[in-house]
Amino acid sequence: MTAEKYVKEVSKLLKCRTAKKKAIRDKLLSDINSAVASGERLEDVFAKMGIPWDYANRYNDNFDKAEKAAARREKTIKIWGIVIAVIVIAAGLIYWNMPKWSDISESTVFNEEQVRMAAEEIITFYSNDEYEAVVAYMTDDMKEVLNAPTLSLSKSQLVTEDFGDFQSFGQMYISEAKQGSKLFAMVQVSVAYTNTSVTYTLTFDADMKLAGFFVK
Repeated sequence: MTAEKYVKEVSKLLKCRTAKKKAIRDKLLSDINSAVASGERLEDVFAKMGIPWDYANRYNDNFDKAEKAAARREKTIKIWGIVIAVIVIAAGLIYWNMPKWSDISESTVFNEEQVRMAAEEIITFYSNDEYEAVVAYMTDDMKEVLNAPTLSLSKSQLVTEDFGDFQSFGQMYISEAKQGSKLFAMVQVSVAYTNTSVTYTLTFDADMKLAGFFVK
């Protein structure tokens, strides 16, 4: 064990304020170095001082109640400082990853009409059971989750699998969402068929690839 490591171990066990710990640490290191400089072996110096626990407790036994109370307050403040810092960082990360919405007309990445046409085409493919055509629009990540069979299954689990004939698109809501450093265009629209009405939510990435597809 080096003198620095011994002093560090003693310092960690002291029940006093940081400023007092530093003063004790500096004096202890100076005393050890002086003893070694005068010809004593470091091992012999440690043997006389005892293990760090015993040496630290000699000081601890002599600290008054006020010093110990001040040390506890200081430790509590440090702990709360760390907790608050973690909360702030976590909140910042959550905020960073939360979608920030803006009007699609203000986008510098997406063309509103292009997004509208892509959404209508994908919905038409899905309505006509052309699932492979829907998959072709997807990002690689989406293709790992959805494929033609799972799209077919999702349709069968709706209120009715037979939508009937297409009637009309309802009001189409298109927004730009920023999540982290990525931009997405999100579309939500209700579509009327002869047998039912279905609400679609589609998400496109900056390359106009389908990154999200939800039907209810």
